[in-house]
Amino acid sequence: MYWEQMKNDKLKMIGVMACLIIFSAIAYFVVNNEVLTIDMVILEKVNGLRTESLTIFLRLITYMANWQFITLICIPMLVYPRTSKSLGFPLSISALLSAFAYSLLKSFFQRIRPDIAFHLINQGGYSFPSGHSMTGLLFYGMLIYLLRKRLLVENKNRTIANLLTALFSFLVFLIGISRIYLGVHYPTDVLAGWSLGLAFLLLITPLIAPKIT
Repeated sequence: MYWEQMKNDKLKMIGVMACLIIFSAIAYFVVNNEVLTIDMVILEKVNGLRTESLTIFLRLITYMANWQFITLICIPMLVYPRTSKSLGFPLSISALLSAFAYSLLKSFFQRIRPDIAFHLINQGGYSFPSGHSMTGLLFYGMLIYLLRKRLLVENKNRTIANLLTALFSFLVFLIGISRIYLGVHYPTDVLAGWSLGLAFLLLITPLIAPKIT
């Protein structure tokens, strides 16, 4: 058991380091005021795929990482005694940590968003990293972890756990894609948000997520 835990901790740290390397590599270009060619190529390709129905759908998806929507999820879980400690607290901490981190980083890097001609929604502030992508991965990643722990340990329902994992993982992916589709982020903003979100998730999960036994 001890050696298995040591192996898991080592793998987590490797994952954290890999995420931070990816973030740092992108940040290097941002600091040097460079917009990567791949950013513009992808933005222009995505721009050509836009349809009215897809725009409506991805607007709804992107709002699922808005602070208002996240707050609506967290408050009932915090108020309800049976979920306040097991779900409400770790999810709320995840959301607050993400908001604090990306706000600080946006103020530091001050990357301008893509040209307003790409925008399909009104979005102020700076571009790097994508706060929606970071919050999406950290918040819904924590939700995946908590639900899997509860389902596998208490109910041993692996099928439902796997289905929910796939569903919320796909949601995290779509939230990031929606930011590119809606024209308010470069792809590298989204990749940086995912990388940092995953790094935080790996680091804080053992600290704030309760052990369900």
